[in-house]
Amino acid sequence: MIVVDHEKTEWEEWRPGVRSRAWATAASGARQVRIAEQILDPGNEAPPHWHYFEENITIVAGLGRFTVDGETREFGPRHTVIVPSMAVHGFASIGEEPLHIIASMGWPINEMNYVAQPEAVFRVGETVDSGRRRRLTETG
Repeated sequence: MIVVDHEKTEWEEWRPGVRSRAWATAASGARQVRIAEQILDPGNEAPPHWHYFEENITIVAGLGRFTVDGETREFGPRHTVIVPSMAVHGFASIGEEPLHIIASMGWPINEMNYVAQPEAVFRVGETVDSGRRRRLTETG
């Protein structure tokens, strides 16, 4: 049995104003799913990107503007946005309080393909390395 204590999982600053922590990952022993939490301060966003796997984003608090394959809508708590595999998507924190989300992905490693940076396949800090997570110094 693998158990992850959420309170012992450290927050990482992804970009200024965007904090993340992941519980189910390849590094923690997950083999098929990744589950992570993210908080975006007002005005911050996840830029347009896509994955080879489905992503489900549940809004816990705040208000977000979500774009999936060109369709844009706004959602608050008690909504889940289901993003199909390979759909170009992004979201922004648009309310007065931070946007707090839980994301579930159909792959235990956070592989992202940024629309504005097609050469940047993985986000800084996470890549495929024998199923383990390792810190990188630059995207690539």
